[in-house]
Amino acid sequence: MRRRWKYWVVVLLVAAALVFLLKFVVRPSVIVGTSMTPTLQPWELCLLRRVREYEPRRGDIVMFRSADDPPLHLIKRVLALPGETVAIAKGVVLINGVPLTEPYTTLNPMWQMPATNVPAGKVFVLGDNRAVELDETVHGLVATRLVLGRLLWHGRWRK
Repeated sequence: MRRRWKYWVVVLLVAAALVFLLKFVVRPSVIVGTSMTPTLQPWELCLLRRVREYEPRRGDIVMFRSADDPPLHLIKRVLALPGETVAIAKGVVLINGVPLTEPYTTLNPMWQMPATNVPAGKVFVLGDNRAVELDETVHGLVATRLVLGRLLWHGRWRK
């Protein structure tokens, strides 16, 4: 009888730790769509580190809430930080006039965007899949307060 009691205490403690981890530390998500290919494939499982106040770093892959009603949860890469100027010329992303090295994507020479200043409290995000046309559904300025998490891990969860 004593062993059974100890077993259930351990099971409950492990379950409580998992609930705490999933509620406050990480956020599981599944990729639905191709905006981040080839880095993230459709139906890949992602674990995101939840953030309360996001401190942006170039290259971070982040999940954020869109301003739509109802809001969508999108995953994109941070390319420009607050205070920087971002532009796209012949598919090349320019940060303060300097070309950004992006080994994770292919260039689309059709992509053009005039220089835009990234205001305080915002970041400029873009998907890695640049084979599609450039429009406002695949890029833009995002308030850092809308960032929900930063990518920790991704991988296949089914065959």
